[in-house]
Amino acid sequence: MNITRRVTEAVDFEYMKAAIDAGNGPEFVRPFDELIIPLENGKSITAVCGGYVGDRRARFVLKDCLPELHVMNKRPTNAGGYLNSEGRRHVLEDILPLFPAWLRDAMKPRNMVETIDGEEHTYADTLWIPSATDLFGPSESGFWAEEPDSEQLDIFKTERGRVKEVEGYGTYPWWLRSPRAGTSNCFVRVDTDGTADNSSANNSLGFAPGFDL
Repeated sequence: MNITRRVTEAVDFEYMKAAIDAGNGPEFVRPFDELIIPLENGKSITAVCGGYVGDRRARFVLKDCLPELHVMNKRPTNAGGYLNSEGRRHVLEDILPLFPAWLRDAMKPRNMVETIDGEEHTYADTLWIPSATDLFGPSESGFWAEEPDSEQLDIFKTERGRVKEVEGYGTYPWWLRSPRAGTSNCFVRVDTDGTADNSSANNSLGFAPGFDL
């Protein structure tokens, strides 16, 4: 039976983090377990354990989108990829500060690899929006580029598991950080039925970031 855990700055979180760091994370938190996190604005969010990346890194993604819709870029372009996008700025400058300091300090930066204009860029963020490969696995049709930094998470192996809500809107499309291959204006999104689609970067959709512990 899966356990819903309310995360606080108390012993439970420290014990969980120590267990993950020691390679014993699955003894304490497993895929589909939920962490309820208090935010600095007085609200709370729920993050779901998506699975483990290696033996000492647990990957979490928000269960639903944050209330505020946002664009990936102010103009209809995916030039610059996620690395230089407004969406990334929004995640790091607007969303990340809402997380409690003790949780921000515990996040492990995720390395991401992206080819932009033929040049490979490697960078690391503590909070990010998932890639298309995180959701769907490698693209067999070339809908998005190869993402060597990603692997499909356990929680996203069914269409139902990929559906998210936005407060006040119900089930809603949400952004992924993967540019749509073969276009100059779109990023991949998750549609309301849990399938892959794409939207012009200047459309306002849901954001459901993730983090590693």
